[in-house]
Amino acid sequence: MFTNGPDEHVLPFGDSSTISRNIKSASQPTVNCEPDDLRSYLLQFYKLIPFFIFLAVISSAGSSYAKCREIIDTEGRTVAIPENIHRAVVLSGTCIETIYILGSLDRVAGISRSIIDSALCNFIPALKKIPVIAQSIRNINIERVLALKPDILVTMGPEHPLGMDRKTIKRLEECGIPVVLLNLDSLDENYYSIELMGTIFGNERRAAELISHMKGIIGDIQGKLKKIDDTRRIKALYISGARPNYIAGGYWGKQDIRVLAGAHNVAKEIKLFMTTVSFEQISIWNPDVITISASAKYTAADVINDPHLRHINAVRQKRVYKHPREIAGLFTPRVPLLLAWHTAKFYPELMIDWAGITDKFFKKFYGVLYHGPRD
Repeated sequence: MFTNGPDEHVLPFGDSSTISRNIKSASQPTVNCEPDDLRSYLLQFYKLIPFFIFLAVISSAGSSYAKCREIIDTEGRTVAIPENIHRAVVLSGTCIETIYILGSLDRVAGISRSIIDSALCNFIPALKKIPVIAQSIRNINIERVLALKPDILVTMGPEHPLGMDRKTIKRLEECGIPVVLLNLDSLDENYYSIELMGTIFGNERRAAELISHMKGIIGDIQGKLKKIDDTRRIKALYISGARPNYIAGGYWGKQDIRVLAGAHNVAKEIKLFMTTVSFEQISIWNPDVITISASAKYTAADVINDPHLRHINAVRQKRVYKHPREIAGLFTPRVPLLLAWHTAKFYPELMIDWAGITDKFFKKFYGVLYHGPRD
């Protein structure tokens, strides 16, 4: 039995009632809510708000920086872009086509009117649902672009005859929009742009599949063209515009679609994309075959019946052809189809089934059947 003698143990916290009161006091701390103390507490809290904001900004900036990556566009520019692209503005039809094949069209927030007016909508109808924020690459409303808050803008640059000017590019970049320039002036740049789009939109496997298929078609055509020696190579002219003396020059050199199709480009010495020449000059060149752009304002029959051209070989032999709109596009994913069409027209003896090649390509990469002309 315990007693309160000097040699006995005494609980330091007092009796049981005292312990109970102490425990209750410890578990339920009292907040002094006197007005002056509360005012002082709030004042100290408000002083810390700028510090918390600063921490948030630093954290956000660090996070954004960590999620950025660098790519190199076809003009050799190093461009820092977000790790994940959610909203893209695309002003080039050649690029929007690749993005569709990659399955990333849902991440395109704005396009140009020139894309809508092209043949792309014939087999990619979803393009019509995307907001139009520019008339063309060279006619854009920067305020409308900014309003979309894009992660990236993809277009053709100053090195291309129809590309965006440097002043506009600089303004967009000063507004914080990464600009990626893809100038598809050759097959190699075409392949690189597809590979780059695959990297940007995170579908490298589909990009590689597309490139492999394109190279397969072109390789087969090049193999068949080996049967045509230099003495049998035809002279070709490509025309467009409102009149048949608006011609394609030698801008692309060895990557020219006519050269790739095994012909001699009669206008190769004119180092321009497109230009107007005299009908006398066309008579001097005397091409064996004339091919017409799908966008031209006239038909093959119009050219054959044009009195200015009645003496040239192509007209006398009625070897004048206008290619279908659905396979237009010099350096797009469809360039193998345009190459197959040209080669078939230049050398029918090679028996190149360009329509069959087109059928397979459309089904595989656009998920639709080709419904254009087949002659």
